[in-house]
Amino acid sequence: MTLALRRRTLLAGAALAAGGITPALAAEPMEPDEEALFMNGTARPTDDGRLEVDIHAWVYERERRWGLNAAFARYLGLNLKKLSPAAQLRFNQRTALFHAESEDGKVFDVEFDGSPGRKTMPPSGADGRVNVRQVIEVPRLSPAQQWLEFHAVTGPGELLHRFRGRALIVPAQGLSVISDIDDTIKRTQVRERREMLLNTFARRFEPAPHMAGWYRALAQAPDTRFHYLSASPIQLYPPLAEFVREAGFPPGSMHLRESTTWRTLIPGDEDSRAHKLGVIARLLADFPQRRFVLVGDSGEADPEIYAKVLRDNPGRVDGIVIRDVTGEGRLSERYRATFEGIDPVMWHLVAPDTTAWPMQAQTQAAR
Repeated sequence: MTLALRRRTLLAGAALAAGGITPALAAEPMEPDEEALFMNGTARPTDDGRLEVDIHAWVYERERRWGLNAAFARYLGLNLKKLSPAAQLRFNQRTALFHAESEDGKVFDVEFDGSPGRKTMPPSGADGRVNVRQVIEVPRLSPAQQWLEFHAVTGPGELLHRFRGRALIVPAQGLSVISDIDDTIKRTQVRERREMLLNTFARRFEPAPHMAGWYRALAQAPDTRFHYLSASPIQLYPPLAEFVREAGFPPGSMHLRESTTWRTLIPGDEDSRAHKLGVIARLLADFPQRRFVLVGDSGEADPEIYAKVLRDNPGRVDGIVIRDVTGEGRLSERYRATFEGIDPVMWHLVAPDTTAWPMQAQTQAAR
Protein backbone atom coordinates (compact mmCIF):
# COMPACT_ATOMS: atom_id res chain seq x y z
CA MET A 1 0.00 0.00 0.00
CA THR A 2 1.43 3.38 -0.95
CA LEU A 3 1.91 6.13 1.62
CA ALA A 4 -0.70 8.33 -0.05
CA LEU A 5 -3.27 5.53 -0.07
CA ARG A 6 -2.55 4.75 3.57
CA ARG A 7 -3.12 8.42 4.45
CA ARG A 8 -6.43 8.51 2.56
CA THR A 9 -7.54 5.28 4.22
CA LEU A 10 -6.69 6.59 7.68
CA LEU A 11 -8.48 9.90 7.06
CA ALA A 12 -11.57 8.12 5.73
CA GLY A 13 -11.56 5.75 8.67
CA ALA A 14 -11.22 8.61 11.14
CA ALA A 15 -14.13 10.46 9.53
CA LEU A 16 -16.37 7.41 9.71
CA ALA A 17 -15.35 6.65 13.27
CA ALA A 18 -16.19 10.21 14.29
CA GLY A 19 -19.71 9.56 13.08
CA GLY A 20 -19.97 6.31 15.03
CA ILE A 21 -19.56 4.14 11.93
CA THR A 22 -17.08 1.29 11.77
CA PRO A 23 -15.36 1.47 8.38
CA ALA A 24 -15.31 -1.64 6.20
CA LEU A 25 -12.13 -2.11 4.21
CA ALA A 26 -12.92 -2.41 0.52
CA ALA A 27 -11.16 -5.23 -1.29
CA GLU A 28 -8.67 -4.12 -3.92
CA PRO A 29 -6.16 -5.78 -6.24
CA MET A 30 -2.57 -6.23 -5.19
CA GLU A 31 -0.30 -3.32 -6.06
CA PRO A 32 3.02 -3.64 -7.92
CA ASP A 33 5.08 -3.27 -4.73
CA GLU A 34 3.14 -6.00 -2.90
CA GLU A 35 3.98 -9.69 -2.90
CA ALA A 36 2.33 -13.02 -2.17
CA LEU A 37 4.07 -15.94 -0.49
CA PHE A 38 2.49 -19.40 -0.90
CA MET A 39 3.35 -22.27 1.45
CA ASN A 40 3.21 -25.83 0.14
CA GLY A 41 -0.30 -27.05 0.95
CA THR A 42 -2.20 -30.27 0.29
CA ALA A 43 -4.74 -31.41 -2.28
CA ARG A 44 -7.27 -34.25 -1.92
CA PRO A 45 -8.79 -36.16 -4.83
CA THR A 46 -12.59 -36.11 -4.51
CA ASP A 47 -14.98 -38.96 -5.28
CA ASP A 48 -16.11 -37.24 -8.49
CA GLY A 49 -12.58 -36.94 -9.90
CA ARG A 50 -11.79 -33.37 -8.91
CA LEU A 51 -9.26 -31.94 -6.43
CA GLU A 52 -9.92 -30.06 -3.20
CA VAL A 53 -6.92 -27.77 -2.75
CA ASP A 54 -5.72 -25.99 0.39
CA ILE A 55 -4.19 -22.59 -0.39
CA HIS A 56 -2.19 -20.74 2.26
CA ALA A 57 -0.85 -17.33 1.21
CA TRP A 58 0.55 -14.24 2.88
CA VAL A 59 0.21 -10.86 1.15
CA TYR A 60 2.77 -8.29 2.25
CA GLU A 61 4.89 -5.29 1.28
CA ARG A 62 8.59 -5.24 2.01
CA GLU A 63 9.96 -2.47 4.20
CA ARG A 64 13.29 -1.09 3.01
CA ARG A 65 14.19 1.28 5.83
CA TRP A 66 17.78 1.43 7.03
CA GLY A 67 18.33 0.37 10.60
CA LEU A 68 15.61 -2.27 10.80
CA ASN A 69 18.08 -5.14 10.83
CA ALA A 70 20.17 -3.51 13.51
CA ALA A 71 17.07 -3.04 15.67
CA PHE A 72 16.02 -6.64 15.08
CA ALA A 73 19.50 -7.88 15.98
CA ARG A 74 19.46 -5.88 19.23
CA TYR A 75 16.08 -7.38 20.07
CA LEU A 76 17.49 -10.86 19.51
CA GLY A 77 20.60 -10.08 21.52
CA LEU A 78 22.97 -10.52 18.55
CA ASN A 79 25.88 -8.22 17.68
CA LEU A 80 26.01 -7.95 13.90
CA LYS A 81 29.51 -6.45 13.97
CA LYS A 82 30.86 -9.65 15.51
CA LEU A 83 29.45 -11.83 12.74
CA SER A 84 31.44 -12.75 9.64
CA PRO A 85 30.45 -11.13 6.32
CA ALA A 86 28.81 -14.41 5.22
CA ALA A 87 26.86 -14.62 8.48
CA GLN A 88 25.76 -11.00 8.14
CA LEU A 89 24.50 -11.72 4.63
CA ARG A 90 22.52 -14.72 5.85
CA PHE A 91 21.09 -12.62 8.69
CA ASN A 92 19.95 -9.94 6.23
CA GLN A 93 18.36 -12.52 3.92
CA ARG A 94 16.63 -14.58 6.60
CA THR A 95 15.26 -11.60 8.52
CA ALA A 96 14.01 -9.68 5.49
CA LEU A 97 10.39 -10.82 5.80
CA PHE A 98 10.24 -9.96 9.51
CA HIS A 99 10.26 -6.31 8.41
CA ALA A 100 7.44 -6.79 5.90
CA GLU A 101 4.06 -5.16 6.43
CA SER A 102 1.01 -7.41 6.08
CA GLU A 103 -1.54 -6.14 3.59
CA ASP A 104 -5.24 -6.65 4.27
CA GLY A 105 -8.16 -6.45 1.88
CA LYS A 106 -6.09 -7.62 -1.10
CA VAL A 107 -7.57 -9.92 -3.74
CA PHE A 108 -6.08 -11.97 -6.53
CA ASP A 109 -7.06 -14.90 -8.73
CA VAL A 110 -5.30 -18.23 -8.97
CA GLU A 111 -4.77 -20.28 -12.11
CA PHE A 112 -4.02 -23.97 -11.69
CA ASP A 113 -1.79 -25.77 -14.18
CA GLY A 114 -3.91 -28.14 -16.28
CA SER A 115 -7.20 -26.72 -14.99
CA PRO A 116 -9.46 -24.36 -16.97
CA GLY A 117 -10.48 -20.96 -15.67
CA ARG A 118 -9.52 -18.97 -12.60
CA LYS A 119 -10.48 -19.10 -8.95
CA THR A 120 -10.92 -15.83 -7.08
CA MET A 121 -9.43 -15.82 -3.60
CA PRO A 122 -11.15 -14.10 -0.68
CA PRO A 123 -9.60 -10.79 0.44
CA SER A 124 -6.58 -11.10 2.69
CA GLY A 125 -7.25 -10.61 6.40
CA ALA A 126 -5.75 -8.07 8.78
CA ASP A 127 -2.72 -10.37 9.09
CA GLY A 128 -2.31 -10.52 5.32
CA ARG A 129 -3.44 -14.14 5.28
CA VAL A 130 -5.50 -15.98 2.71
CA ASN A 131 -6.45 -19.49 3.83
CA VAL A 132 -9.00 -21.13 1.58
CA ARG A 133 -10.06 -24.45 0.10
CA GLN A 134 -11.00 -24.66 -3.56
CA VAL A 135 -12.45 -27.57 -5.52
CA ILE A 136 -11.14 -27.57 -9.08
CA GLU A 137 -11.41 -29.59 -12.27
CA VAL A 138 -8.12 -31.22 -13.33
CA PRO A 139 -8.77 -33.07 -16.61
CA ARG A 140 -5.15 -34.11 -17.16
CA LEU A 141 -4.25 -35.38 -13.67
CA SER A 142 -1.85 -38.32 -13.91
CA PRO A 143 -2.14 -41.16 -11.36
CA ALA A 144 1.58 -40.70 -10.57
CA GLN A 145 1.37 -36.91 -10.22
CA GLN A 146 2.37 -35.70 -6.74
CA TRP A 147 2.12 -31.91 -7.12
CA LEU A 148 -0.43 -29.42 -8.38
CA GLU A 149 1.24 -26.19 -9.53
CA PHE A 150 -0.50 -22.80 -9.62
CA HIS A 151 0.23 -19.07 -9.81
CA ALA A 152 -1.36 -15.79 -8.79
CA VAL A 153 -3.10 -13.52 -11.29
CA THR A 154 -3.89 -9.89 -10.42
CA GLY A 155 -5.60 -8.62 -13.53
CA PRO A 156 -6.58 -9.44 -17.12
CA GLY A 157 -3.57 -11.05 -18.75
CA GLU A 158 -1.21 -10.07 -15.92
CA LEU A 159 0.50 -13.21 -14.62
CA LEU A 160 2.62 -12.89 -11.51
CA HIS A 161 4.91 -15.82 -12.31
CA ARG A 162 7.17 -15.00 -9.36
CA PHE A 163 4.22 -15.69 -7.05
CA ARG A 164 3.91 -19.38 -7.68
CA GLY A 165 2.62 -22.06 -5.34
CA ARG A 166 1.99 -25.75 -5.27
CA ALA A 167 -0.03 -28.31 -3.36
CA LEU A 168 0.94 -31.88 -2.49
CA ILE A 169 -1.57 -34.35 -3.95
CA VAL A 170 -2.28 -36.84 -1.15
CA PRO A 171 -4.06 -40.09 -2.10
CA ALA A 172 -6.90 -41.34 0.07
CA GLN A 173 -4.78 -44.25 1.35
CA GLY A 174 -1.09 -44.65 2.14
CA LEU A 175 1.43 -43.51 4.73
CA SER A 176 1.84 -39.90 5.87
CA VAL A 177 4.97 -38.92 7.79
CA ILE A 178 4.41 -35.84 9.95
CA SER A 179 7.84 -34.48 10.81
CA ASP A 180 8.98 -31.70 13.09
CA ILE A 181 11.85 -29.58 11.70
CA ASP A 182 14.01 -27.98 14.41
CA ASP A 183 16.32 -30.52 16.07
CA THR A 184 14.46 -33.31 14.24
CA ILE A 185 15.71 -32.90 10.68
CA LYS A 186 17.72 -29.68 11.22
CA ARG A 187 20.22 -28.93 13.97
CA THR A 188 18.85 -25.86 15.77
CA GLN A 189 19.60 -26.28 19.50
CA VAL A 190 16.25 -24.84 20.53
CA ARG A 191 17.01 -25.21 24.24
CA GLU A 192 19.98 -22.80 24.02
CA ARG A 193 18.57 -19.41 22.99
CA ARG A 194 21.75 -17.81 21.61
CA GLU A 195 22.75 -20.93 19.67
CA MET A 196 19.20 -21.27 18.37
CA LEU A 197 19.23 -17.69 17.07
CA LEU A 198 22.65 -18.06 15.46
CA ASN A 199 21.67 -21.39 13.87
CA THR A 200 18.42 -19.86 12.62
CA PHE A 201 19.65 -16.53 11.27
CA ALA A 202 23.43 -16.50 10.83
CA ARG A 203 24.74 -20.01 10.15
CA ARG A 204 24.27 -22.52 7.39
CA PHE A 205 21.40 -24.88 8.13
CA GLU A 206 22.86 -28.22 9.19
CA PRO A 207 20.83 -31.40 8.61
CA ALA A 208 20.47 -33.92 11.42
CA PRO A 209 22.55 -37.05 10.70
CA HIS A 210 20.86 -39.94 8.87
CA MET A 211 17.40 -38.37 8.79
CA ALA A 212 17.35 -37.49 5.06
CA GLY A 213 18.43 -41.01 4.10
CA TRP A 214 15.78 -42.59 6.32
CA TYR A 215 13.09 -40.33 4.88
CA ARG A 216 14.15 -41.09 1.30
CA ALA A 217 13.90 -44.83 2.09
CA LEU A 218 10.38 -44.32 3.43
CA ALA A 219 9.47 -42.31 0.35
CA GLN A 220 10.10 -45.32 -1.90
CA ALA A 221 6.84 -46.96 -0.81
CA PRO A 222 3.93 -46.01 -3.08
CA ASP A 223 1.61 -43.24 -1.86
CA THR A 224 3.92 -42.14 0.97
CA ARG A 225 3.71 -38.40 1.67
CA PHE A 226 5.60 -36.03 3.98
CA HIS A 227 4.22 -33.12 5.99
CA TYR A 228 6.77 -30.83 7.68
CA LEU A 229 5.42 -29.23 10.85
CA SER A 230 7.08 -26.48 12.87
CA ALA A 231 6.29 -23.64 15.25
CA SER A 232 8.72 -21.50 13.26
CA PRO A 233 7.00 -18.42 11.82
CA ILE A 234 5.94 -18.14 8.20
CA GLN A 235 8.71 -15.58 7.53
CA LEU A 236 11.21 -18.47 7.65
CA TYR A 237 9.38 -20.47 5.00
CA PRO A 238 11.72 -19.59 2.07
CA PRO A 239 14.99 -20.70 3.77
CA LEU A 240 13.34 -23.74 5.36
CA ALA A 241 11.85 -24.87 2.05
CA GLU A 242 15.26 -24.42 0.45
CA PHE A 243 16.87 -26.45 3.25
CA VAL A 244 14.46 -29.38 2.80
CA ARG A 245 15.24 -29.43 -0.92
CA GLU A 246 19.03 -28.98 -0.74
CA ALA A 247 19.54 -31.39 2.19
CA GLY A 248 17.89 -34.17 0.20
CA PHE A 249 14.70 -34.62 2.21
CA PRO A 250 11.60 -35.73 0.29
CA PRO A 251 9.46 -32.73 -0.67
CA GLY A 252 6.25 -32.30 1.24
CA SER A 253 3.64 -29.89 2.51
CA MET A 254 4.84 -27.37 5.08
CA HIS A 255 2.88 -26.12 8.06
CA LEU A 256 4.45 -23.16 9.88
CA ARG A 257 3.05 -20.89 12.55
CA GLU A 258 1.23 -17.87 11.16
CA SER A 259 3.23 -15.12 12.84
CA THR A 260 3.76 -11.79 11.12
CA THR A 261 5.72 -9.88 13.75
CA TRP A 262 9.30 -10.39 14.88
CA ARG A 263 8.19 -9.79 18.47
CA THR A 264 6.45 -13.18 18.37
CA LEU A 265 9.40 -14.94 16.77
CA ILE A 266 9.79 -17.35 19.69
CA PRO A 267 6.39 -18.84 20.58
CA GLY A 268 5.27 -19.72 24.07
CA ASP A 269 4.96 -23.38 24.96
CA GLU A 270 1.19 -23.30 24.68
CA ASP A 271 1.26 -21.51 21.31
CA SER A 272 3.62 -24.11 19.90
CA ARG A 273 1.58 -26.97 21.32
CA ALA A 274 -1.71 -25.57 20.01
CA HIS A 275 -0.24 -25.01 16.54
CA LYS A 276 1.12 -28.54 16.24
CA LEU A 277 -1.98 -30.23 17.64
CA GLY A 278 -4.18 -28.16 15.31
CA VAL A 279 -2.22 -29.06 12.18
CA ILE A 280 -2.09 -32.76 13.06
CA ALA A 281 -5.83 -32.80 13.78
CA ARG A 282 -6.55 -31.27 10.36
CA LEU A 283 -4.37 -33.78 8.55
CA LEU A 284 -5.99 -36.70 10.37
CA ALA A 285 -9.45 -35.34 9.56
CA ASP A 286 -8.63 -34.58 5.92
CA PHE A 287 -7.22 -38.05 5.27
CA PRO A 288 -9.25 -40.47 7.39
CA GLN A 289 -8.05 -43.61 5.59
CA ARG A 290 -4.33 -42.87 5.75
CA ARG A 291 -1.86 -44.16 8.33
CA PHE A 292 0.49 -41.78 10.12
CA VAL A 293 3.98 -41.81 11.59
CA LEU A 294 4.91 -38.92 13.88
CA VAL A 295 8.58 -37.88 14.03
CA GLY A 296 9.96 -35.28 16.45
CA ASP A 297 12.64 -34.62 19.05
CA SER A 298 12.96 -34.55 22.82
CA GLY A 299 14.07 -30.91 23.05
CA GLU A 300 10.52 -29.58 23.32
CA ALA A 301 7.09 -31.15 23.79
CA ASP A 302 6.96 -33.45 20.75
CA PRO A 303 6.79 -36.66 22.86
CA GLU A 304 3.88 -35.31 24.90
CA ILE A 305 2.06 -33.94 21.84
CA TYR A 306 2.44 -37.14 19.84
CA ALA A 307 1.41 -39.35 22.75
CA LYS A 308 -1.81 -37.36 23.04
CA VAL A 309 -2.45 -37.71 19.30
CA LEU A 310 -1.94 -41.48 19.49
CA ARG A 311 -4.31 -41.83 22.44
CA ASP A 312 -6.97 -39.62 20.83
CA ASN A 313 -6.80 -41.43 17.49
CA PRO A 314 -6.57 -45.18 18.12
CA GLY A 315 -5.55 -47.18 15.09
CA ARG A 316 -4.47 -44.14 13.05
CA VAL A 317 -0.82 -43.86 14.16
CA ASP A 318 1.65 -46.57 13.12
CA GLY A 319 4.33 -45.27 15.44
CA ILE A 320 6.17 -42.36 17.08
CA VAL A 321 9.87 -41.68 16.54
CA ILE A 322 11.66 -39.22 18.83
CA ARG A 323 15.18 -38.02 18.10
CA ASP A 324 16.94 -37.94 21.47
CA VAL A 325 18.66 -34.58 21.99
CA THR A 326 18.32 -34.56 25.80
CA GLY A 327 19.75 -37.97 26.70
CA GLU A 328 16.93 -38.88 29.08
CA GLY A 329 16.48 -42.49 28.00
CA ARG A 330 13.35 -44.63 27.73
CA LEU A 331 13.27 -45.36 31.47
CA SER A 332 13.25 -41.70 32.53
CA GLU A 333 10.33 -40.38 34.53
CA ARG A 334 9.39 -38.13 31.62
CA TYR A 335 8.87 -41.00 29.18
CA ARG A 336 7.26 -43.25 31.73
CA ALA A 337 4.63 -40.61 32.40
CA THR A 338 4.27 -39.53 28.76
CA PHE A 339 3.77 -42.99 27.30
CA GLU A 340 2.01 -44.64 30.22
CA GLY A 341 -0.49 -47.19 28.92
CA ILE A 342 0.89 -47.03 25.36
CA ASP A 343 2.35 -50.22 23.90
CA PRO A 344 6.18 -49.82 24.08
CA VAL A 345 6.54 -51.01 20.48
CA MET A 346 4.61 -47.92 19.33
CA TRP A 347 7.25 -45.38 20.30
CA HIS A 348 10.97 -45.22 19.63
CA LEU A 349 13.98 -43.14 20.66
CA VAL A 350 16.72 -42.39 18.13
CA ALA A 351 20.18 -41.55 19.49
CA PRO A 352 22.13 -38.95 17.46
CA ASP A 353 24.67 -41.60 16.39
CA THR A 354 22.12 -44.27 15.49
CA THR A 355 22.44 -45.54 11.93
CA ALA A 356 19.26 -47.66 11.67
CA TRP A 357 15.65 -46.54 11.34
CA PRO A 358 13.96 -47.83 14.51
CA MET A 359 10.61 -48.93 13.14
CA GLN A 360 10.31 -52.47 11.83
CA ALA A 361 9.85 -53.03 8.08
CA GLN A 362 9.97 -49.33 7.26
CA THR A 363 6.80 -48.63 9.32
CA GLN A 364 5.01 -51.47 7.57
CA ALA A 365 4.75 -49.26 4.50
CA ALA A 366 4.62 -52.23 2.15
CA ARG A 367 1.60 -53.86 3.78
